[in-house]
Order: sequence, then structure tokens, then C-alpha cells
Amino acid sequence: MQKESWLVKNDRIWAMRFFQDKFPDEDGTIYMRVHYASCKHRFLHGITPHVQLHESEKMTFETARELWKSSIGTEWEVSSKRLWLTS
Repeated sequence: MQKESWLVKNDRIWAMRFFQDKFPDEDGTIYMRVHYASCKHRFLHGITPHVQLHESEKMTFETARELWKSSIGTEWEVSSKRLWLTS
């Protein structure tokens, strides 16, 4: 997994953004964040307007990798492009 990766559900209504947290923990551990979002107009193959962010989850790299692998094994696919604008 790179520093930022995107998954979109087959229905293109839900998406996840995986990215490395900007700040390590106090003990130096680097975590991943996963943002969950939806778009009632469906995600495009690129930047999509009207995206609603739902939650952000902080997890270890290993947990993020397992979520990524298990998601791809079901109804999710990798998006080669960013799906919404981030700061």
C-alpha cells in the first residue's frame, strides 16, 4: 500500500481513502487513517463533487492492510485516481 490509496464499492456510492497519518504517535509509531465517504450521485472515475465524509478511523498499518485485502476480496475495487479533494 502506498501513502495514499483509494477503494470504491462496486455500486460507486461508498468509498474509502487510506493514507498515512501525518504525525507519528508519542512512541514513534506511524498509523494509517481510513476516511469513509459516500456520494448519492455516485463516485466518478476521478474527483467527485458532493461527497459526504462519514468518519475517520486511525489504525495500525497491519490492520489497514487487512481491511484493504478483505475489502478487495468482496465488493470493493481499487481506484487509480483520487475520488475527492483532500487538504
